[in-house]
Amino acid sequence: MDPRLEERAREVKEKEERKAVQRAVWLLAILATLGLGIWLFHSPYLAVRRVMVTGQTFSSAVEYLEGKEVVEGVPMLSVDEDSLRQGLLADPWVTEVEIQKEWPGTVRIDITERYPVAWVLTGEGWKAVSADAVVLEVDMEEPMPHVTGLASAPLDLTHPSLETTLGFLEHLRPDLLISTVLEVHGPQVTAEVAGRIVRLGRATDLDEKARVLGVLIDHHTDPGSVINLFSPLRPAVYKGINTEIVLPLPSS
Repeated sequence: MDPRLEERAREVKEKEERKAVQRAVWLLAILATLGLGIWLFHSPYLAVRRVMVTGQTFSSAVEYLEGKEVVEGVPMLSVDEDSLRQGLLADPWVTEVEIQKEWPGTVRIDITERYPVAWVLTGEGWKAVSADAVVLEVDMEEPMPHVTGLASAPLDLTHPSLETTLGFLEHLRPDLLISTVLEVHGPQVTAEVAGRIVRLGRATDLDEKARVLGVLIDHHTDPGSVINLFSPLRPAVYKGINTEIVLPLPSS
């Protein structure tokens, strides 16, 4: 055989052998990297060491996290913040969730819970609701303001005026809350507060209406008075009218 052909064949063979070695080295490197990644994924160095939950009072956040195995010892990389956030927000008590991974091993979960502000008479009976009209499970004996439709009729929790009406309660003085009854009729709202009938008109400027109402009750009206707060800057008071309203109870 021509020596030149033999030399060429030898060079080709050596080149193929070098490529095979390089491929083997790359494969071993990839497998080693994967192996190291898997080891790190399951190693105690990247495992959850602490789960810190703040803000939980009534929600079942801790039980939910335990059910999802967000506990000490699980890999940090397996903690899916978005999935956990959506799951926690499915609890009616939970209104906001912030989740942070603090490497190497802490998961911090800050929860903001709703709280009940009123009993609302619905087609299914009295329901305790939050300021954003979400139904919450509470003791039926819990003293709170009452909200109904016209002439103590049931209200749909999606009523367009309900959420803003509930906002009035958040601005009302705490000492006036328990005895308060609100009646929603269309876009208009009427209340009984401390024995006074209060015509609030539309559910607007409720913070100012609540402030003015507190002043009128303290200094300018007696039980049985009718207070017109359609415009909180120009309130009107009518005295000497019998306006007794029977406070409905959640169990009725």
